[in-house]
Amino acid sequence: MPAPTKIRVVIAFAALYLIWGSTYLGIRFAIETIPPFLMAGTRFLLAGLIMYAIAWSQGLGKSSWANWRTSLIIGACLLLGGNGGVTISEKYIDSGLAAVIVTIVPIYIVLLGWATGTASRPTACLFHASSGPRDHSIRVRRNMPLLHF
Repeated sequence: MPAPTKIRVVIAFAALYLIWGSTYLGIRFAIETIPPFLMAGTRFLLAGLIMYAIAWSQGLGKSSWANWRTSLIIGACLLLGGNGGVTISEKYIDSGLAAVIVTIVPIYIVLLGWATGTASRPTACLFHASSGPRDHSIRVRRNMPLLHF
């Protein structure tokens, strides 16, 4: 695979910002007329059908009952706790705030890992990397240089 050019990287980030960022705005518009869990469940069902059709077209065959059961459990957790929680919250807060809260989840994970002793103390570089591609202006230390991608 050839090395990516600067323009391709810029286009990829622009697509990421527009597609990922517009999800929260789309949720906001959708829940004005559709109940939040019905909207989120419909999104999950359509995404699952599309992914299953792609897998089937590539000849991945039938899944076992254990795979279906695990997928249903994970999907229910994501629907009820993850995306469903965001969908419900957007009835009460702006979509931009919801996007920011979801954006800082990796920082929560790093801090929880450190607080519980399952991970080492985070460094400034790790903090910056865990803030994701959406917020390159955050500096944990005053003299920390910004990373350029």
